[in-house]
Amino acid sequence: MPTLRERICRFLCRTPEPTKPETLLTYKKVVSMLKEYDNTRFEVLVNGLGFEDTRVNTFNFEELKNYMEYTQKLAKKKKIKLKGISFIKGVYSSESAHKDDFIGYENLMYMPTAMVNGKEVLVDLINSKVGKIVTFKEMLERYGYEWRYDNVNNYKMKGKQKEVKIVKAMMKEHDELSGTANVTNIAPPYELQ
Repeated sequence: MPTLRERICRFLCRTPEPTKPETLLTYKKVVSMLKEYDNTRFEVLVNGLGFEDTRVNTFNFEELKNYMEYTQKLAKKKKIKLKGISFIKGVYSSESAHKDDFIGYENLMYMPTAMVNGKEVLVDLINSKVGKIVTFKEMLERYGYEWRYDNVNNYKMKGKQKEVKIVKAMMKEHDELSGTANVTNIAPPYELQ
């Protein structure tokens, strides 16, 4: 039997009824995009890698829902208005794979976005504070990675940007939790279960 608090919250804390998203695709569009992938990337990737790379990333529904709710909670607490969520391609290494069979396969990570100085950028809510949004790009620079995908100008400067300095002591002794999430099942190499 629900507690008094739970009964009151059911009445007062109701969330709006979900509506049909305007972004739903027709099967004609889905098939068109799948065929375009097959025609423009499949053979190139197989020939380049020597194996068929990941085509499907499957995230646990409840885990993804929890991530979204946790992200919203952090954003509200830190007074950050979220704009979207980005899915970022990566490849599992021996250090990052949660299953050995996944090493070398492409995967997707996800992270929220917010408007910063008039531009939508990836934000790290865990390391942000009220009044100080920390971007994904800033955090990656701390760990020696140059992120160029926040805007067209950064992307065009590929290879022309200053070399990112790695603070070796930080890399060896310190590792911060990020707001990026990932744990997924991928196919190939595994079939959906």
